[in-house]
Amino acid sequence: MKTLQEACVPRKSVFEYAGKDTVYDLTDLDWINADEFFRENHVTQGMRQLLTEAFKRLEGRQPGTPGGFLLSQSMGGGKTHNLIALGLLAKRPDLRKTVMSGFYEPGALGAVRVRAAALQRAMAFDAAGTKIA
Repeated sequence: MKTLQEACVPRKSVFEYAGKDTVYDLTDLDWINADEFFRENHVTQGMRQLLTEAFKRLEGRQPGTPGGFLLSQSMGGGKTHNLIALGLLAKRPDLRKTVMSGFYEPGALGAVRVRAAALQRAMAFDAAGTKIA
């Protein structure tokens, strides 16, 4: 059996000073490097479920299903992280097949770029981060 040190090799960026203070917000979708985000983050089971259900709804595979989701994880449970992943994939159709391979085959949306809006702390922002409500 491998030791923890042998099994877990941190990526180089963990030790880079520039990224240590980066905490993403839903309104950061326009400046987050999506390729880097998905290269450095593991797609969890919860993220798989959210991406699958969201894209089924966006593609019309579940007609009559409400458009909203209630993410009920406790603090630190990955809600913002998962929603950022969803927003990035909505905006970047070229990444969908790669990121979602093994658990979802993107369908009707194909290469369509979906406009993303962020709703956070009772304030709404468009994809450019402009406050709209």
